[in-house]
Amino acid sequence: MKPLKIALGTAYEQKTSCLKEVLDNLNIKAEIIPVEVKSGVSSQPLTSAETKKGSIKRAKDALKKVDMADLGLGIEIGYEQNSQGKYEIFCWVTIIDKKGNQISAQSYRFLLPKFHQEILKKNQYLGDHVRDYYKNSDDKIIQYLGEIIRNRKPFITNALHNALIHYLSKEEF
Repeated sequence: MKPLKIALGTAYEQKTSCLKEVLDNLNIKAEIIPVEVKSGVSSQPLTSAETKKGSIKRAKDALKKVDMADLGLGIEIGYEQNSQGKYEIFCWVTIIDKKGNQISAQSYRFLLPKFHQEILKKNQYLGDHVRDYYKNSDDKIIQYLGEIIRNRKPFITNALHNALIHYLSKEEF
C-alpha cells in the first residue's frame, strides 16, 4: 500500500507530532502535510458539538487546500460541563477523504481539577493559566496532571487512534 498523504488542519507542531506517533504506533506509512486553517469555532470550545464542528471544518478545509492529499484530518480540543456541572477536557478528530467519507471520533473525557474549573467558570482562557497549576508544587501527581492538561497529548492521541482505526477498517464497523 502506498503511503497516505494526510492534509493536517493545523501547523501546530505538538498536534503534528501526536499524529506521527499514532501513525507509527499503528504501523501506517504516511506523509503529513500541515496546513494552517481556521476551526470556525471559538478558541476555547465549551461544548462537544462545537468541538466536533471545529474538527470537521479543519479536516474539510485542509483537504481543500492540499490537492494531492488522500484525506484531511482535523484535531480540536474542547471542554464541556458534565451532568454535575463540572468541566471535562476531551478531543475530537475528524477524517474526511476525497470520496466524501467522514469519520469523527472523540477521546475519553477527563474531569478537570478545581483549579481549572474556576478558570473556565470565569470564562477565562485556560491556556493562559495552565502552568500556574503545578509550578509551585513538588507533588508528582499534581505535576503529571498539570502536564497532561497543558500538552493535551493523551486526549489527542486517544482520539487519533479511534478515528484512524475506524477510518482504515471501515468494513469492520
